[in-house]
Amino acid sequence: MGVRKPPEEEAGDGVRRIEGYLLWQRHLSDARARAEHAVAPLDWLTGAEREDVVRRLAEALADTSRAALRETAQRAVSLRREYEDRYAVLKRRVVGWAFCGLAVVGFVNSLLLMR
Repeated sequence: MGVRKPPEEEAGDGVRRIEGYLLWQRHLSDARARAEHAVAPLDWLTGAEREDVVRRLAEALADTSRAALRETAQRAVSLRREYEDRYAVLKRRVVGWAFCGLAVVGFVNSLLLMR
């Protein structure tokens, strides 16, 4: 049995899925419109030929969009990892320097109190 996510995370996942679906539908619609625009000057095509060319061109454009979206998503994941790693290093440095500063202040304070 799997661990259930909190309702907020499940809702967020659902919203992201819906956004992804709507984005993809827009890409398909745009690909179809671009294909129809590209085929419009080819007035010598029959109706069936025109539809076949539009469908094939729209599929090719959609494949290109799919590849670009996947590449963008992969890059976003790798950038997130890079930034999280960099943030962790910077956080460790800041905490380390803060402890060093506190140690120096404590040492100076103890020297002043010894007088």
